[in-house]
Amino acid sequence: MISALVHTRNEREQLPGCLESLRWADEIVVADMGSADGTGQIAESMGARVVHVPEEPIVERVRNRAAAQCKGEWLLVIDADERVSAGLAKKLPELVTANDVAAYSIPRRNYFLGVWLEHGNWPDPQIRLGQKGKIRWSELIHEHPQVDGKVVALAANPDEAIEHPGYVTNIGKFMAKLARYSELDAERLDRKLAPAVWPWILRRPLGEFYGRYVTEGAWRHGMHGFVWSGLMAMYQFQLAAHYWNRQRENPPANAKELRAQTRREILRAALKWLK
Repeated sequence: MISALVHTRNEREQLPGCLESLRWADEIVVADMGSADGTGQIAESMGARVVHVPEEPIVERVRNRAAAQCKGEWLLVIDADERVSAGLAKKLPELVTANDVAAYSIPRRNYFLGVWLEHGNWPDPQIRLGQKGKIRWSELIHEHPQVDGKVVALAANPDEAIEHPGYVTNIGKFMAKLARYSELDAERLDRKLAPAVWPWILRRPLGEFYGRYVTEGAWRHGMHGFVWSGLMAMYQFQLAAHYWNRQRENPPANAKELRAQTRREILRAALKWLK
C-alpha cells in the first residue's frame, strides 16, 4: 500500500493538479498548515484525507509528524506544486515490491517560467519514496532525509520523473521565497558545516553562476537560463550574507590569516574556471 503525502499552505490553485496526478495511490493524505483559502475543502472534495499540522516556515519540520498519520507501508512525498508523471505513476507499484530497498531517489523536472531546465538543473534527484519507519526528515532546510537501509537512485528518465511546473511561475514570488529560504539555509550552514566566511562568500555566488550557466549548460535555455543562473547566484550571496551575520562574533584570529584565505580562494576559483 502506497500513501501519497502532500503538504499544503494556501495551495488552492496548485493542489487540484497535484491530486489528480495521484489518483493511482492507495491513500492520499494532505497535511495542511492552517490554510485559509479553502485548500482543505478542495482536498476533501477530491477524496484526500486532510490532517492538520502546525504552521512552519519549511515543511521538513512537520513531515515526520504527518508521515506518522499515513496508513501505507510506503510513503511518496509530493509538494502541492508538483505532479507525478504518468510514466512514474505506472512504475511506482513495481518499485515497492523490492524487499531490499528502503527508499528511492526520483529525478525531478523543474520548470522556470514554463521552460524545463533540462540543462543546469536536471535530474535534480529527490528522495521522496520510502518505507514508513525507515525514512526520517531533519528540521533543517535542504537536508536529505535519513534512511535506515538501501537507497536506490532511479535512472534520469524524463518520462518517469516528478514534474515541478510550479517551481517558478512568478519572478517576484520566487525572489521572495529565495530571500526567506536563504536565512534558514544559513542556519543549516552554521550548524552543519561552519566554513570560513570570506572564502565562502567569494566562491559560492561566482561558482554557482558559472557552474549552472556554463558547466551544466543553462546557456542553452537563452535568457531563461541566464536569469535563472543569476538568481541561483544571488541566492548563494544572500545565504552567505546571512551566514556572515551569524558568524560576526567569531572573526578569524588575525587579519593576516583572513588575507591568506581570500587569496587562496581567488586562486582556486580562477584555476577551476580556466579548466
